[in-house]
Amino acid sequence: MNRIFRHLLLASACISLPVSAGWNPFEAKTETKVTSGADAPGIQDAQNEAYNGPKARVAVSRFTNKSHGAGWYNSQIGDGMADQLTTALVNSGRFIVLERQQLSDVMAEQDLGATGRIRGDTAAPIGQIEGAELLITGAVTEFEGNSEGTRATGGGLLGSVVGAVTGSVKKAHMAIDIRVIDTKTSRVLLATSVEGSASNVDVGALAGGLFRASGSTSALAGGLRSWKNTPNEKALRICINEAVNFIVSKTPPIYYRH
Repeated sequence: MNRIFRHLLLASACISLPVSAGWNPFEAKTETKVTSGADAPGIQDAQNEAYNGPKARVAVSRFTNKSHGAGWYNSQIGDGMADQLTTALVNSGRFIVLERQQLSDVMAEQDLGATGRIRGDTAAPIGQIEGAELLITGAVTEFEGNSEGTRATGGGLLGSVVGAVTGSVKKAHMAIDIRVIDTKTSRVLLATSVEGSASNVDVGALAGGLFRASGSTSALAGGLRSWKNTPNEKALRICINEAVNFIVSKTPPIYYRH
């Protein structure tokens, strides 16, 4: 136990140097920037405005993958990205967001009502599905997910401890393209590209690295196996939030009438 305690003190001393120099390996970091349309005015005004007026009718399509490499992507991830964008649009208070991913289920419910098996005053009527004026599409153009920090080299206890610290930092980078399309004319009315970066400290990997350095065999499992609470999710969320802010600020007033 005393040996492990001494090792932890040594790890603390190793960590205190970069912290004092302005770098904290335990601090999760995020970074985002709009890479096109960055000179557009009015985003801050739109964020601060309490809006209770009419809303624009929009639909969101599944995100596609246009980045290098397709091993990380599948249709469920594309739908999940669309779900996040849908939620952000609804929460902005500026849009009536129409369901398109589950439209077949809505139509099935209406068809069931038309059979007469549903009580008439509760059946969903046919012909009442609303059409979208704007279609919002998304594509991932850059993706680097949950990559580990570079482990420090060197032998002995010090090298193992420093390696555990640097190797436990997880990072993700993502860039998305968003287009707003007029459904009447198919014209692209608005387009923007947003980049987002995020980092986390994998506490399990860090603890495992430290205790492996002390000779313990009870290393904790490292690595992140899903997008939940990972840099991947954070990078996507900050990209989508910035994209929605941009869409709100640039949507013409003519669409806000419902």
